[in-house]
Amino acid sequence: MVNNALEWLINEGCPSIVYRARKEIRQENITDAEYANYQKMILEEEKVQRILSWQEEDGYFGTRLHTAPSRSKIWTHEGCVRYLLEMGLDNECVKKSLDVMLKPGWGKECENSRAASVFKYELIRASLFAQAGIQDDEVVNIWVDDAVQAFRCVAEAEDISELVYEGKNNKLIFKENIFVPVIYHLRILAFTDFWRTEENIKMISIAYEKLYKWLPLPPMYHDSKSHPVAPLGNVCWQVNQNYTEEQGFVWLHFYEMSARMGMLGEKSPFRKHFENLKTQVINNEDVLVECTKKKNGAFVGWSGYSGISLERDGRKQQERMRDFVFRVLLIESFLMSEL
Repeated sequence: MVNNALEWLINEGCPSIVYRARKEIRQENITDAEYANYQKMILEEEKVQRILSWQEEDGYFGTRLHTAPSRSKIWTHEGCVRYLLEMGLDNECVKKSLDVMLKPGWGKECENSRAASVFKYELIRASLFAQAGIQDDEVVNIWVDDAVQAFRCVAEAEDISELVYEGKNNKLIFKENIFVPVIYHLRILAFTDFWRTEENIKMISIAYEKLYKWLPLPPMYHDSKSHPVAPLGNVCWQVNQNYTEEQGFVWLHFYEMSARMGMLGEKSPFRKHFENLKTQVINNEDVLVECTKKKNGAFVGWSGYSGISLERDGRKQQERMRDFVFRVLLIESFLMSEL
């Protein structure tokens, strides 16, 4: 059934899904001519053209890095770059969107925000560079170390009380030099390799075992001079359970990043939940229809915390189904490569 599902994607999917299914899931050698043709078709996609129309001359998309202005229909720079990378586009527009983040003022509205005093938003930039395949850069290296340390904080704690203390208004505040992984840490480690020493892999595996027992984590905050700052997509979700529509994007994204990190192997406590979803979705079309019955904004709209659909129109059931199956089979491909 998996092969039939894969053939369905390749025969009927949008250019990005066809290209990535052949290259990443079936692991075919794509010829130069085929690659050029896929790039042409991806570039011609209506949604890609609309997003590229938002790009300024210097390469920046819109006016914000991380949070779009109220009622804006233009995605943030971060969301646009993530989308184009996921679509498999590789052209001068993508290169400019990365290069501009090395110039002064790249952080836009984030630079003087309260959260910037804690994160400096360099973590966001590093995650985009890592996904673009840029590993040998100081921008990425520093935050790879930060990501590893986030997991170390979890691995070395006996329970959650060792991570936080109770601050004003009963909010849980991270203790000094303590923090837990956020969605950007997952992306950085998922798309880089040089951290994968035997020691680090063992330590992060221990952290995953503890997260499995502790999730979902309660809201936790970083201390700041004015008032507590929420982490950038704190890994606190109920992903230690079987897939539900309510979790949607977050669940699939966590499992994909974990699989890329090598943290969804046979010994992983999370593995059985993915196997449950894969078996149901691939073997029962009714379950697939149910999982994709409604348009989920987190799948369609791209930002730092959402966006997963590559197909043309998230309003169409068949296209939502292809997006969903693509992610399931992509995760499965990383598990198969470990065998």
